[in-house]
Amino acid sequence: MSGIPPKAIITDQCKAMQRAIEIVFPDARHRWCLWHIMKKIPKKLRGYAQCEAMKRSLHMSVYDSLTEAEFEESWRIMICKYDLLDNEWLGSLYEERRRWVPVFAKNVFWAGMSTTQRSESMHAFFDKYVNSKTTLKQFVEQYDNALRDKWEKRIGPILTHLTL
Repeated sequence: MSGIPPKAIITDQCKAMQRAIEIVFPDARHRWCLWHIMKKIPKKLRGYAQCEAMKRSLHMSVYDSLTEAEFEESWRIMICKYDLLDNEWLGSLYEERRRWVPVFAKNVFWAGMSTTQRSESMHAFFDKYVNSKTTLKQFVEQYDNALRDKWEKRIGPILTHLTL
């Protein structure tokens, strides 16, 4: 980074990483990966009878709030409506809302990123094709397979539509 510290960092919710960033890069804005948080919702809310409605409500609070006040009100309504005041996970997320809710991150340039997307998207892309034991030769072959599959997924619906 040419001796210039980052102004913004996105990580998962690792407390050790958070402490290290506060020490090493005290002026950087540290944000949590929104994708990781949203991925945990089904597991964290699955014991509730209205789990699906709760997920939708949480999703709307996070993604549809245009102001901090809108988020606060939407969150409060969700917590009251579904009686979630005692949910420790949601309580801890709320306490750290400035680290992950998009509306609280508008004052910093993030280049459109809200997740650790580069590594996550690459991982997701290759996940079913390679693993830690894959040889270099196998990797090249699987890379070709992955690209072909990706192309077919994108172009397949277009070709189907054109032949109808």
